[in-house]
Amino acid sequence: MRARTHSDGGRLPSRPNGPGALTMAAPLRRQLVSVVCVLVALTCLTEGRNIFNYDVALLRAFAGGGGNYLENGAILESYEVCESRACRVAARSLLESLNMSADPCTDFYEFACGGWISKHPVPATESHFNHFNEAEDRLQRQLKGILEVDANPGEPVPVRQAKKLYETCLNSEAVEADGLSPLLEELAALGGWPMAMQAEAWDEASFSWQAAVTRLLAQWSIAPLFVMYVFTDKMDSSRNVITLDQPALTLARRMLLEPASYRPQHAAMLAWMSGAATEVGRAAGVRLDPARVTEQAQQVVLFETELARITTPAEGRRDGFRTYNPRTLAELQAWTGAVRPVRPDSEVRWLDVLRGMMAGTGVLVDPSERIVVRELDFVQKLVSLVDQTPRRVLANYIWWRLVRALSGDLTDAMRQLAFQFDRTLIGTLEDSPRWKDCVQRASSLLGFAVGYEYVARHFDDAAKLSAVALVRDLRASFAADMAAVDWMDSDTRDAALHKAEAMTEFIGYPDWYANASALEQHYRGVTVGGGHFRNMKAVRGYLVRQSLVKLRRPVDRAEWLTGPAVVNAYYNPGANSIIFPAGILQPPFFSRGRVEALNYGSVGVVIGHEITHGFDDMGRQSDAQGNLAQWWSAATLETYLRKAQCIVQQYDSYRVPELDNVLGTAATVNGVTTQGENIADSGGLRLAYKAYQRYLQRAGPEPRLVGLEEFTPEQLFFLGFATMWCESSTKESLLHEVLTDPHAPHRFRVQGSLANSRDFSLAWGCPTGPNRAGGGGGGAQCHIW
Repeated sequence: MRARTHSDGGRLPSRPNGPGALTMAAPLRRQLVSVVCVLVALTCLTEGRNIFNYDVALLRAFAGGGGNYLENGAILESYEVCESRACRVAARSLLESLNMSADPCTDFYEFACGGWISKHPVPATESHFNHFNEAEDRLQRQLKGILEVDANPGEPVPVRQAKKLYETCLNSEAVEADGLSPLLEELAALGGWPMAMQAEAWDEASFSWQAAVTRLLAQWSIAPLFVMYVFTDKMDSSRNVITLDQPALTLARRMLLEPASYRPQHAAMLAWMSGAATEVGRAAGVRLDPARVTEQAQQVVLFETELARITTPAEGRRDGFRTYNPRTLAELQAWTGAVRPVRPDSEVRWLDVLRGMMAGTGVLVDPSERIVVRELDFVQKLVSLVDQTPRRVLANYIWWRLVRALSGDLTDAMRQLAFQFDRTLIGTLEDSPRWKDCVQRASSLLGFAVGYEYVARHFDDAAKLSAVALVRDLRASFAADMAAVDWMDSDTRDAALHKAEAMTEFIGYPDWYANASALEQHYRGVTVGGGHFRNMKAVRGYLVRQSLVKLRRPVDRAEWLTGPAVVNAYYNPGANSIIFPAGILQPPFFSRGRVEALNYGSVGVVIGHEITHGFDDMGRQSDAQGNLAQWWSAATLETYLRKAQCIVQQYDSYRVPELDNVLGTAATVNGVTTQGENIADSGGLRLAYKAYQRYLQRAGPEPRLVGLEEFTPEQLFFLGFATMWCESSTKESLLHEVLTDPHAPHRFRVQGSLANSRDFSLAWGCPTGPNRAGGGGGGAQCHIW
């Protein structure tokens, strides 16, 4: 059912069907059409207005067009229509996106995105495709243009280094000429990769798994058995601290623990590992027995399965207090030493690991050094697992993690092995072009250098000012709403308001971009020059050292943690800050010159989402300074948790039937692991809509869009929100998303948020109550913020 609007914004009744339907004689209908058209023309001439119209629904109805009819003598207000270039672009995009045959009250996602999805199948090189991918593709092409311009001696040194990094990455002939020699050198440094060697060639006695792990952490930031890094102390955000955590895995934890349900993924992992070992052996001049290679690969998969078994699942890692366990290195050593392993080398010598990582940084550590252990049980169980594992299997796994991480930077044969794995895991049909990978390497490793040029060439400073105004508007709305919350006691509400007021914002790019010498200082010490692999090693090692030296420095609360050429936004709980890089401040999320309903509905919701993250189930655990703190009263916290559980249960009920055959059960969204994002989605939508209402109070009514005159500005707001999440996806990618992503699939981000929005129901004339509007299922609406 298509939406039509009364002058009061309510929904028009649908056209009656059947013999008793309301009808109008054709001659009378034509006379009325003529009268309406004359009135419109006279009004335009009299007032001299270039953008003035009446609701095309009226003309369509009297002209006998399909859809809804006006009844009961309803009269529509006059309104303006925006015909600026930006508005026409926005209107054309919306018209292509909509599926007007869908009922917006039954399935708003299909109504808003059905047309877009039908016109945008997943590209062969992608696993999913959405507006974020579109913006990312446009950004990548802009960065490609920057990086392919010859280096200018007048440019800042880091910009020239980024271009050199891109150039050596793009030089596939040189990469093929180097072959796997650089990788072989890396493997040989600590005894080689047993899988890629003759059985008798590998010397178990000389192998130190701890030295290998330390080298990968310090040189490549690769964490095969545990993660160790320097970051903000969650209990004292003014200083940095060493943090120890469990590692990421090759496959999703559930895939590893349920091999019978995920045979294709296990087979793909085995094929990748065996193929990589064969390639490395061939490069070393060694002919390997395929059966023996496969056997060793299977042992590695079994080891990673056991490693997965001792990790804590994502559902159990949402309590910041549980994962904050400060110890000295001496205390940590005593904790893991209590396992009393059979093999002396199974016990992790934590001081040696940390000193190995700090080599070359000038940072000295001793047994009294403080370290925060996120998973105490894991580190003990790790010692036991290492003790029970043959050293050959351990070596194979550690070096496999290195080979896996570097495959994309090696020969085409190694790249293709990695691609074939991705093909199975996420459903891509073709490998991405090399230039895209090289743009990604340059922009991720030297992000501020690449971003420096991006901002200078492609970012409109007026967009930054508009974004600043949007952020201020949403923050003011959040404060006003928070002050009116009736389920919080006054002390907790005051603390929440203080946190909201203390929240800092990073918009567009760093202020120090105005000074090129600051950019050079930022990258002082980085070297780029030789072949691609050596550049990767040099720059990644540099970035690890730059991170580690922060241990003895106070936290810089004004520091940007990502470059500006990124299509993303995020909340940093340790600094209580919201970050909106320049890359997100572009169409379709933001555009100057179009109706503000679309900007508030898209990037405005993104801003509201990030603000709300400060008060989601995890964000609520930190205070105004970003410190873990219990600032909630017991009664208010109990109410909050009950409200959060409503959202958990809501999303737990969302079915993903496309995955039923894969999982062998009725597949659903994981309401626990996605709850933080779902809270932020619903809160961000409500916050942005309230801010938009404040904007209308200041600026007055907005015009409508040409060709979409039937939709009120309030309805355009929700279309701007929903169309932001239009997405096509492969089944494989959807599976991976459901198993690992803290965000719900895009369809449910729209349906779930709208189901909780009374504003949406009022704007679109949808019913409220047990049957949620917008396709969000049954049950009561869930509200926190």
